[in-house]
Amino acid sequence: MLASMVKMKLTAPRGRIVGEFVLVVLGVLAALMVDTWIEQRNDDNLRQEYLARLADDLKSDLQSLEYRISFFTSVHSFGLQTLERLQSDGPVNQDAILAAYYASEIFAFRPIENTYEDLQSTGNIRLLGDIELRLALASYYRKTYAVGDDISQAYREIVRGVFPWKIQAAIRENCPTTDDTDEIPTGFPPCTLPDLSADEVNAVFSALRTYPGIIKILTYRASEVDVVVYLYKVHKETVLGVLAQL
Repeated sequence: MLASMVKMKLTAPRGRIVGEFVLVVLGVLAALMVDTWIEQRNDDNLRQEYLARLADDLKSDLQSLEYRISFFTSVHSFGLQTLERLQSDGPVNQDAILAAYYASEIFAFRPIENTYEDLQSTGNIRLLGDIELRLALASYYRKTYAVGDDISQAYREIVRGVFPWKIQAAIRENCPTTDDTDEIPTGFPPCTLPDLSADEVNAVFSALRTYPGIIKILTYRASEVDVVVYLYKVHKETVLGVLAQL
């Protein structure tokens, strides 16, 4: 049986053999084209998903940067107010205590980079295609970590050491600087510290005023905070630029 089939093939017209071969090749090519089309469609869908996730991450970062620009602008202002009071000899009130404490506040920022890390670890960064977009994302996530991490903590440590625990606890309870999630600033609204006498206020501020080198230390911190505000504004513009490329 097999021998007769082989004989038929060998004796078949050449055109028929060529035709069958062409059909096989076309079938293989068609299958490859379908596979390629399906893979391309899946890649396109995945790319759109990544772009949407990146946009959500960057919009969250944008809001966080805006919060911190406002927050540290106020911190800088409180620092300048405190410097002015420290260089005078007059009595002070609760506002002076609050301003001195607020001038030491921090509000760390970290970009949301889950999507970007996913793109890198899986190799799917290739799906973004646009080299300018990829470079912009890499630059943003690399440079943002440098902001705020190196602010001197010397003034903060002095305030935490000089202010009695009673006053620190009262400020945290009555005058919080962020909400319960520690993500949204309160905007430093006016507040009062109950059970804090004028004598206690003046004694605490006097201790801060006479702390060795306090003017220099707070001046340096105020300068650093001013730079941080500037850098956060730069990163805000960077985020807006990247969002425009998505």
